[in-house]
Amino acid sequence: MVTSELTFYLAAAALLGLSVESCVKLLNGHSFSITLAVYVTVFGWYFVDPFLNPEQYSFIPSYLISQSYGQVLLFLIGFRLFMPVAVRWIVRRRSTGVFHVRRFMPEQILIVTGAIWLLLLFIGIARMDGDVIGALFPIDSRAGATMWGRSAVATSATGFLIAFAGYMFNAITAFLGVLVFFQRSAFWRCLAGAMFVISLPYFLFEGARSHFLAAILPFIVTYLFYGRHPLLVKLAMLAVAFFCLDHGFKLVTAFRGTGFRDLLAAEHPYELVDEDLRQSGLNMIQE
Repeated sequence: MVTSELTFYLAAAALLGLSVESCVKLLNGHSFSITLAVYVTVFGWYFVDPFLNPEQYSFIPSYLISQSYGQVLLFLIGFRLFMPVAVRWIVRRRSTGVFHVRRFMPEQILIVTGAIWLLLLFIGIARMDGDVIGALFPIDSRAGATMWGRSAVATSATGFLIAFAGYMFNAITAFLGVLVFFQRSAFWRCLAGAMFVISLPYFLFEGARSHFLAAILPFIVTYLFYGRHPLLVKLAMLAVAFFCLDHGFKLVTAFRGTGFRDLLAAEHPYELVDEDLRQSGLNMIQE
Protein backbone atom coordinates (compact mmCIF):
# COMPACT_ATOMS: atom_id res chain seq x y z
CA MET A 1 0.00 0.00 0.00
CA VAL A 2 1.25 3.46 -0.86
CA THR A 3 0.74 4.74 2.69
CA SER A 4 3.63 2.59 3.90
CA GLU A 5 6.15 4.59 1.86
CA LEU A 6 7.91 7.67 3.23
CA THR A 7 8.09 9.34 -0.18
CA PHE A 8 4.29 9.23 -0.37
CA TYR A 9 4.02 11.43 2.72
CA LEU A 10 6.82 13.73 1.56
CA ALA A 11 5.16 14.22 -1.83
CA ALA A 12 1.75 14.72 -0.19
CA ALA A 13 3.18 17.29 2.23
CA ALA A 14 4.88 19.16 -0.61
CA LEU A 15 1.69 19.12 -2.66
CA LEU A 16 -0.37 20.38 0.27
CA GLY A 17 2.07 23.19 1.03
CA LEU A 18 2.31 24.31 -2.58
CA SER A 19 -1.46 24.17 -2.98
CA VAL A 20 -1.96 26.34 0.10
CA GLU A 21 0.58 28.81 -1.27
CA SER A 22 -1.29 28.99 -4.58
CA CYS A 23 -4.63 29.43 -2.78
CA VAL A 24 -3.21 32.37 -0.82
CA LYS A 25 -1.93 33.91 -4.04
CA LEU A 26 -5.33 33.33 -5.62
CA LEU A 27 -7.01 35.24 -2.80
CA ASN A 28 -4.55 38.08 -3.36
CA GLY A 29 -5.16 38.10 -7.10
CA HIS A 30 -1.61 37.02 -7.95
CA SER A 31 -1.17 35.57 -11.44
CA PHE A 32 1.17 32.86 -10.12
CA SER A 33 -1.88 31.21 -8.53
CA ILE A 34 -2.61 29.57 -11.88
CA THR A 35 -0.18 26.87 -10.74
CA LEU A 36 -3.04 25.61 -8.58
CA ALA A 37 -4.42 23.92 -11.71
CA VAL A 38 -1.20 21.90 -11.98
CA TYR A 39 -1.34 20.87 -8.33
CA VAL A 40 -4.97 19.78 -8.63
CA THR A 41 -4.00 17.68 -11.65
CA VAL A 42 -1.13 16.07 -9.74
CA PHE A 43 -3.49 15.29 -6.87
CA GLY A 44 -6.07 13.72 -9.18
CA TRP A 45 -3.53 11.63 -11.06
CA TYR A 46 -1.32 10.39 -8.25
CA PHE A 47 -3.16 10.58 -4.93
CA VAL A 48 -6.73 9.46 -5.65
CA ASP A 49 -6.65 6.07 -7.36
CA PRO A 50 -4.55 4.30 -4.66
CA PHE A 51 -7.44 4.88 -2.26
CA LEU A 52 -10.21 4.12 -4.76
CA ASN A 53 -8.63 0.87 -5.92
CA PRO A 54 -6.11 -0.19 -3.26
CA GLU A 55 -6.21 -3.82 -4.39
CA GLN A 56 -4.51 -2.88 -7.66
CA TYR A 57 -1.39 -1.75 -5.80
CA SER A 58 -0.86 -4.82 -3.64
CA PHE A 59 1.17 -6.58 -6.34
CA ILE A 60 3.48 -3.62 -7.04
CA PRO A 61 6.86 -3.86 -5.28
CA SER A 62 7.22 -1.29 -2.53
CA TYR A 63 10.47 0.07 -3.93
CA LEU A 64 8.72 0.97 -7.19
CA ILE A 65 5.99 2.83 -5.32
CA SER A 66 8.65 4.63 -3.29
CA GLN A 67 10.55 5.63 -6.42
CA SER A 68 7.35 6.75 -8.13
CA TYR A 69 6.34 9.13 -5.36
CA GLY A 70 9.94 10.27 -5.14
CA GLN A 71 9.66 11.31 -8.77
CA VAL A 72 6.41 13.14 -8.03
CA LEU A 73 8.18 14.96 -5.19
CA LEU A 74 11.07 15.95 -7.46
CA PHE A 75 8.61 17.21 -10.07
CA LEU A 76 6.81 19.39 -7.53
CA ILE A 77 10.07 20.87 -6.26
CA GLY A 78 11.39 21.43 -9.77
CA PHE A 79 8.13 22.95 -10.95
CA ARG A 80 8.03 25.36 -8.01
CA LEU A 81 11.62 26.47 -8.58
CA PHE A 82 11.37 26.71 -12.36
CA MET A 83 8.04 28.49 -12.76
CA PRO A 84 9.06 31.88 -11.24
CA VAL A 85 12.16 31.93 -13.44
CA ALA A 86 10.11 31.13 -16.54
CA VAL A 87 7.47 33.75 -15.69
CA ARG A 88 10.08 36.47 -15.15
CA TRP A 89 11.78 35.58 -18.43
CA ILE A 90 8.51 35.70 -20.36
CA VAL A 91 7.37 38.97 -18.78
CA ARG A 92 10.68 40.75 -19.28
CA ARG A 93 11.17 39.61 -22.84
CA ARG A 94 10.09 42.25 -25.32
CA SER A 95 7.73 40.95 -27.94
CA THR A 96 8.62 42.06 -31.46
CA GLY A 97 6.81 39.29 -33.29
CA VAL A 98 4.47 39.95 -36.16
CA PHE A 99 1.69 38.09 -34.39
CA HIS A 100 1.88 40.00 -31.12
CA VAL A 101 -1.53 39.34 -29.50
CA ARG A 102 -2.05 42.92 -28.37
CA ARG A 103 -2.33 43.99 -32.00
CA PHE A 104 -5.52 42.00 -32.41
CA MET A 105 -8.91 42.71 -30.92
CA PRO A 106 -10.71 39.89 -29.08
CA GLU A 107 -13.44 39.99 -31.70
CA GLN A 108 -10.90 39.49 -34.48
CA ILE A 109 -9.40 36.50 -32.70
CA LEU A 110 -12.88 35.07 -32.24
CA ILE A 111 -13.71 35.49 -35.93
CA VAL A 112 -10.61 33.57 -36.99
CA THR A 113 -11.15 30.90 -34.34
CA GLY A 114 -14.81 30.60 -35.26
CA ALA A 115 -13.96 30.19 -38.94
CA ILE A 116 -11.57 27.33 -38.15
CA TRP A 117 -14.19 25.78 -35.86
CA LEU A 118 -16.85 26.01 -38.57
CA LEU A 119 -14.54 24.49 -41.19
CA LEU A 120 -13.67 21.56 -38.94
CA LEU A 121 -17.32 21.10 -38.04
CA PHE A 122 -18.29 20.93 -41.73
CA ILE A 123 -15.54 18.37 -42.36
CA GLY A 124 -16.72 16.31 -39.40
CA ILE A 125 -20.33 16.42 -40.57
CA ALA A 126 -19.21 15.42 -44.06
CA ARG A 127 -17.43 12.40 -42.55
CA MET A 128 -20.76 11.51 -40.93
CA ASP A 129 -22.46 11.60 -44.36
CA GLY A 130 -24.24 14.85 -43.55
CA ASP A 131 -25.80 13.63 -40.31
CA VAL A 132 -25.66 16.84 -38.26
CA ILE A 133 -27.40 15.40 -35.19
CA GLY A 134 -25.27 12.26 -35.28
CA ALA A 135 -22.12 14.36 -35.58
CA LEU A 136 -22.89 16.63 -32.64
CA PHE A 137 -24.58 13.97 -30.50
CA PRO A 138 -22.79 10.65 -31.13
CA ILE A 139 -24.98 8.73 -28.68
CA ASP A 140 -23.69 5.38 -29.97
CA SER A 141 -20.30 6.44 -28.61
CA ARG A 142 -17.57 3.87 -29.27
CA ALA A 143 -20.12 1.41 -30.65
CA GLY A 144 -20.88 3.72 -33.58
CA ALA A 145 -19.33 6.35 -35.81
CA THR A 146 -18.06 9.72 -34.62
CA MET A 147 -16.76 12.77 -36.46
CA TRP A 148 -13.12 12.00 -35.78
CA GLY A 149 -13.33 8.28 -35.16
CA ARG A 150 -10.68 6.10 -36.78
CA SER A 151 -8.89 2.83 -36.34
CA ALA A 152 -6.73 2.81 -33.22
CA VAL A 153 -3.78 1.47 -35.22
CA ALA A 154 -4.23 3.59 -38.35
CA THR A 155 -0.80 4.58 -39.65
CA SER A 156 -1.68 6.07 -43.04
CA ALA A 157 -1.56 9.75 -43.93
CA THR A 158 -5.35 9.81 -43.80
CA GLY A 159 -5.33 8.47 -40.26
CA PHE A 160 -2.84 11.14 -39.25
CA LEU A 161 -4.95 13.91 -40.78
CA ILE A 162 -8.10 12.66 -39.05
CA ALA A 163 -6.30 12.51 -35.71
CA PHE A 164 -4.83 15.97 -36.25
CA ALA A 165 -8.23 17.42 -37.13
CA GLY A 166 -9.76 15.80 -34.05
CA TYR A 167 -7.15 17.28 -31.74
CA MET A 168 -7.46 20.64 -33.49
CA PHE A 169 -11.24 20.60 -32.99
CA ASN A 170 -10.63 19.82 -29.32
CA ALA A 171 -8.17 22.71 -28.98
CA ILE A 172 -10.39 25.16 -30.85
CA THR A 173 -13.35 24.27 -28.64
CA ALA A 174 -11.26 24.85 -25.52
CA PHE A 175 -10.05 28.19 -26.90
CA LEU A 176 -13.63 29.27 -27.60
CA GLY A 177 -14.44 28.66 -23.94
CA VAL A 178 -11.58 30.94 -22.95
CA LEU A 179 -12.53 33.65 -25.46
CA VAL A 180 -15.98 33.97 -23.89
CA PHE A 181 -14.48 35.95 -21.02
CA PHE A 182 -12.55 38.41 -23.18
CA GLN A 183 -15.23 39.62 -25.59
CA ARG A 184 -16.26 43.23 -25.09
CA SER A 185 -19.91 42.97 -26.08
CA ALA A 186 -22.78 40.64 -25.28
CA PHE A 187 -23.18 39.62 -28.94
CA TRP A 188 -19.63 38.32 -29.28
CA ARG A 189 -19.76 36.63 -25.87
CA CYS A 190 -22.96 34.86 -26.85
CA LEU A 191 -21.47 33.84 -30.19
CA ALA A 192 -18.36 32.37 -28.57
CA GLY A 193 -20.50 30.68 -25.92
CA ALA A 194 -22.84 29.21 -28.52
CA MET A 195 -20.02 27.61 -30.51
CA PHE A 196 -18.49 26.31 -27.29
CA VAL A 197 -21.75 24.80 -26.01
CA ILE A 198 -22.62 23.27 -29.39
CA SER A 199 -19.30 21.39 -29.35
CA LEU A 200 -19.43 19.98 -25.82
CA PRO A 201 -21.96 17.14 -26.34
CA TYR A 202 -19.67 15.60 -28.95
CA PHE A 203 -16.81 15.30 -26.47
CA LEU A 204 -19.09 13.92 -23.77
CA PHE A 205 -20.80 11.27 -25.88
CA GLU A 206 -17.74 10.14 -27.82
CA GLY A 207 -16.55 8.43 -24.63
CA ALA A 208 -13.07 9.89 -24.10
CA ARG A 209 -13.18 11.70 -20.77
CA SER A 210 -9.77 13.27 -21.37
CA HIS A 211 -11.08 15.00 -24.51
CA PHE A 212 -14.04 16.44 -22.62
CA LEU A 213 -11.78 17.65 -19.81
CA ALA A 214 -9.40 19.22 -22.33
CA ALA A 215 -12.35 21.11 -23.80
CA ILE A 216 -13.99 22.32 -20.59
CA LEU A 217 -11.17 22.78 -18.06
CA PRO A 218 -9.72 25.91 -19.75
CA PHE A 219 -13.20 27.45 -19.50
CA ILE A 220 -13.42 26.61 -15.79
CA VAL A 221 -9.91 27.86 -15.01
CA THR A 222 -10.47 31.09 -16.96
CA TYR A 223 -13.73 31.63 -15.11
CA LEU A 224 -11.93 31.25 -11.78
CA PHE A 225 -9.38 33.90 -12.71
CA TYR A 226 -11.35 36.31 -14.88
CA GLY A 227 -14.99 35.77 -13.93
CA ARG A 228 -16.74 38.75 -12.34
CA HIS A 229 -18.40 36.81 -9.53
CA PRO A 230 -17.18 36.91 -5.91
CA LEU A 231 -14.66 34.25 -4.91
CA LEU A 232 -17.19 32.32 -2.81
CA VAL A 233 -19.53 32.09 -5.78
CA LYS A 234 -16.66 30.86 -7.95
CA LEU A 235 -15.76 28.18 -5.43
CA ALA A 236 -19.40 27.12 -5.22
CA MET A 237 -19.57 26.88 -9.02
CA LEU A 238 -16.35 24.87 -8.99
CA ALA A 239 -17.88 22.42 -6.51
CA VAL A 240 -20.99 22.08 -8.68
CA ALA A 241 -18.83 21.50 -11.76
CA PHE A 242 -16.84 18.82 -9.94
CA PHE A 243 -20.04 17.08 -8.82
CA CYS A 244 -21.48 17.13 -12.34
CA LEU A 245 -18.26 15.90 -13.91
CA ASP A 246 -17.91 13.09 -11.39
CA HIS A 247 -21.42 11.77 -11.93
CA GLY A 248 -21.37 12.42 -15.66
CA PHE A 249 -18.13 10.52 -16.10
CA LYS A 250 -19.56 7.56 -14.22
CA LEU A 251 -22.29 7.38 -16.86
CA VAL A 252 -19.71 7.75 -19.62
CA THR A 253 -17.60 4.94 -18.16
CA ALA A 254 -20.62 2.66 -17.90
CA PHE A 255 -22.13 3.25 -21.35
CA ARG A 256 -19.40 4.39 -23.74
CA GLY A 257 -18.81 0.83 -24.92
CA THR A 258 -22.43 0.17 -25.90
CA GLY A 259 -23.83 3.65 -26.45
CA PHE A 260 -26.23 5.90 -24.56
CA ARG A 261 -29.53 5.04 -26.24
CA ASP A 262 -30.80 2.86 -23.41
CA LEU A 263 -29.69 5.44 -20.86
CA LEU A 264 -31.44 8.31 -22.62
CA ALA A 265 -34.62 6.27 -23.06
CA ALA A 266 -34.79 5.15 -19.42
CA GLU A 267 -37.14 6.88 -17.00
CA HIS A 268 -34.69 6.36 -14.14
CA PRO A 269 -31.21 6.40 -15.72
CA TYR A 270 -29.27 5.83 -12.50
CA GLU A 271 -31.01 2.51 -12.00
CA LEU A 272 -28.98 1.25 -14.96
CA VAL A 273 -25.69 2.16 -13.29
CA ASP A 274 -23.95 -0.05 -10.76
CA GLU A 275 -23.97 1.73 -7.41
CA ASP A 276 -20.46 0.46 -6.72
CA LEU A 277 -19.08 1.86 -9.97
CA ARG A 278 -15.98 3.91 -9.28
CA GLN A 279 -13.98 6.27 -11.42
CA SER A 280 -11.16 4.66 -13.35
CA GLY A 281 -8.31 6.09 -15.37
CA LEU A 282 -6.74 8.00 -12.46
CA ASN A 283 -3.97 5.45 -11.99
CA MET A 284 -1.14 7.52 -13.44
CA ILE A 285 1.09 6.48 -10.54
CA GLN A 286 1.04 2.93 -11.95
CA GLU A 287 2.47 4.21 -15.22
